[in-house]
Amino acid sequence: MYNTDTGLSRRSLLRYGAAATGLTAPALAGCSPSEDGPKPGGGTPAGNVPLRMSAYGSTARQQKLQQVYDLYKKKRGGSVELSLLANDAYSQKLATEIAGGAAADTIALFQNIVAQYALKNVLAPLDDYVPKVLDISQLDQSSIASGVINGKRAALPLGDNAYGAIYDKGALDAIGMSVPKPGHTWDDFIAFANDVKKKSGGAYYGTVDDSGDFNGFEVFARQRGKELYKEGKLGVSRDDVQAWFEIWAGLRKTGAAPPGDLTVQSSTGGFGTTLLVGKKAPNFFIYPNVLGALQALTKTELAVTTMPMPSAAQSGHFLRGSNWVGVYARSEHPADAVDLVNFIVNDEEAGKVLQAEFGAPPNLQLRKSITYNKVDQLFIDYVGLVAKEFAHPVPSLADEFPSGSPQVMTTFVTVSQSIATGKQTISDGVDSFMSQAAGFLT
Repeated sequence: MYNTDTGLSRRSLLRYGAAATGLTAPALAGCSPSEDGPKPGGGTPAGNVPLRMSAYGSTARQQKLQQVYDLYKKKRGGSVELSLLANDAYSQKLATEIAGGAAADTIALFQNIVAQYALKNVLAPLDDYVPKVLDISQLDQSSIASGVINGKRAALPLGDNAYGAIYDKGALDAIGMSVPKPGHTWDDFIAFANDVKKKSGGAYYGTVDDSGDFNGFEVFARQRGKELYKEGKLGVSRDDVQAWFEIWAGLRKTGAAPPGDLTVQSSTGGFGTTLLVGKKAPNFFIYPNVLGALQALTKTELAVTTMPMPSAAQSGHFLRGSNWVGVYARSEHPADAVDLVNFIVNDEEAGKVLQAEFGAPPNLQLRKSITYNKVDQLFIDYVGLVAKEFAHPVPSLADEFPSGSPQVMTTFVTVSQSIATGKQTISDGVDSFMSQAAGFLT
């Protein structure tokens, strides 16, 4: 589960900007729309044809996909050639292939580029093949809904995810404390963080400083009835941003959160440099499909819970489709490419091979039938909990990731660090962010 739809660590987000989550603006600008437009949809798979799929991820993912392709060949005939690269290398190669009209039949997509490609007629409308070729009846309808762009289903997620917080349960047990319960409030969380600092005798900070976490801020904004973006512009107010930064400044002031220089230092590497793994703080806010990767770096037991929230009705939480996949509009075998997507998300044997590789399996019935290891089961259970008790609808990927959004995210991180290290006041930092964000979103 190490690879996520938004890169491998927060440091990669800051370091690469959009490259960690998809295409940079210049790369995307170089992608030519399909001059011929999408080929007519709704056909029937020919079967026994050669297909290509491009994807991003690890060697382990490559091996699992190859097993799935072997099953597909056995059951459907034909063949599937896989081109898989690391996250940051994948985006540029994909842009080049699309610009040259030579993309693979089936294309893995970072969430923030689905809409841009759909609007350029790069992706075949999948609803043309529903239900004859593509069965979406067992998929979580809330997570797949955001892949509908301008009324057309552009892509499907290969997994489901939900934002949260990973805690060091073993470390908390050792000082007589417990992981905050799902649905805990901001007041609960602030009290908890200060208690950890006291009960550990100062050995632990009570929490990481999450002020630079744009994904966390998205949840916080939704708790206040806002979306990050509205009609391509910033959807949050100055007061929303200031309220977020003030929470973390207050925790730094009491010593419950680390000083800014330590937070910046801990973000300079991968998961191994996090304060959670370094035993300096008991938590880490992130999409928890990376739980297995973090658990492998520590001997104490980890657990997952929600972010703090005002109430379940104002949780701000949502199901996040991850590791999206679409079909190239100019594929010579579009119906067969769609059939491959259908096989990946719906075939029982394929699901048992992939397990939680792309997140929680999107087919809800299939998800229940798979036997997971203990760590993956914790993640699966968390996604199910959010879906049942806390999830609220999300906008389409087009609304959630407008042009300029990668730069807005990077600016948010930079400003947060400037505030945390005392280089800017909260007020000045908020003004700087609001001004720069408005410029990027013009």
